[in-house]
Amino acid sequence: MADKKIIRIICGIFVCFIILFGYYIVFNNIHSLLVMKDEIVFSSIIFICFFSFPLVLYYFTSLFFYFIFNKLPNNHMLYIKFLGSIMVISFIISLPISFWVSNQLNNDGYLVCNKISWMSPTTYVKDIKLCE
Repeated sequence: MADKKIIRIICGIFVCFIILFGYYIVFNNIHSLLVMKDEIVFSSIIFICFFSFPLVLYYFTSLFFYFIFNKLPNNHMLYIKFLGSIMVISFIISLPISFWVSNQLNNDGYLVCNKISWMSPTTYVKDIKLCE
């Protein structure tokens, strides 16, 4: 029984590292947008991930809490409803914000690089040579 608990905790830590690595990339892209670097990667998915971060972080924290103490945190459903509503709102406003950011970057003189696929985020650069 204790071995199962240790395996769950190790798997949870591994999944958390993968999630945190993904969010490192998201926050790096948001930071490049805020400081207006020469190369900016942005899409609506990055915006959604940014505002979904509190829900994902709380979800994994409550999973660790559940695996260790075998009960959910107090007011669990209240937190899930609140953070879930923030995530739903981010889904709704992500497309207009993506269009607004694209328009602002084009007005500031940024050029758009060719995409690898239709799902890849848009890369904006000050100099077209940075696209390579």
